[in-house]
Amino acid sequence: MTATEKKLGELFEELVPASGKAPTVAGEIVRAINRISYRNWNDGDHIGVWYGRETCNPAARYLDAKCGDEVGSLISAIWGIENDKAYDLILGQLEAEVVKYLERNPELKAAENREDIFSYRNADEDVDTYDEDEDEC
Repeated sequence: MTATEKKLGELFEELVPASGKAPTVAGEIVRAINRISYRNWNDGDHIGVWYGRETCNPAARYLDAKCGDEVGSLISAIWGIENDKAYDLILGQLEAEVVKYLERNPELKAAENREDIFSYRNADEDVDTYDEDEDEC
């Protein structure tokens, strides 16, 4: 486990409820990056790719909207990458940048959260378009 993963785990325990949206903006940010990481490590989902469109895109949009230019640049860089090694590399950078953002903005731990990462879903774009029949050739 990296230092960043350890820190994110600690923040998750501190700020994210067992279910539903987090009560603070910092908690919802942690919930969003955790969702993206979890879906990658456990299910192989990538932002903007196949089923990751449904499972990761809303969380990525939330981070892009809430976490400043550095995080936004990494979201743009990772979006649509299918190669696991390349995706994992940028995801590690994204996780680290989210932690830095939270450390630079400690007031977010007290800022009331009124949004849910899933409200950032785009019904037209966040659909798995993978066709299993195409692989049967």
